[in-house]
Amino acid sequence: MSQKTTTAQKLLLGIGVMAIGAPAFAVEGAIDVSGAVSIIGGLTAAVAAIGAAKLAPAATSVAFKWVKGAIFS
Repeated sequence: MSQKTTTAQKLLLGIGVMAIGAPAFAVEGAIDVSGAVSIIGGLTAAVAAIGAAKLAPAATSVAFKWVKGAIFS
């Protein structure tokens, strides 16, 4: 017998796994993800604040170099 798996065999295996696994993951009602969403929102705000804090000194430095170049060139 051949060891190759045909597409039909893969399809049947997938359907079997879904049929067996679906009841195990069934939940009554909806899953509440509001806590996770608020945590992700807080992390996003923190990353944005850090990015802005790093961007301000860099922009000031570039502006200072442009002014210095305009005065002394």
